[in-house]
Amino acid sequence: MGHVGKFILRTLKQEKKSLRWLARESGVSNSYLSQLTRGLFKPSPEVLIKLAPPLGVEPRKMFEEAGWLKPKTAKKARAKRK
Repeated sequence: MGHVGKFILRTLKQEKKSLRWLARESGVSNSYLSQLTRGLFKPSPEVLIKLAPPLGVEPRKMFEEAGWLKPKTAKKARAKRK
């Protein structure tokens, strides 16, 4: 399982935002987010998509953190640009 809960908490701390703020902004309940950040379950793709904009990240980053996708490496990204 990925570390999406830790990623969410770290991002919120950096932005000086709360879990309740994220719940309001994303439309995902505070209790759901609390359980998610404690690592009690893996979120659905739909939830990850809702959480990405308020956190200021692309949905892909959320999928990577949740373990749904492998992270892109810089080498692979450069190869695609050529």
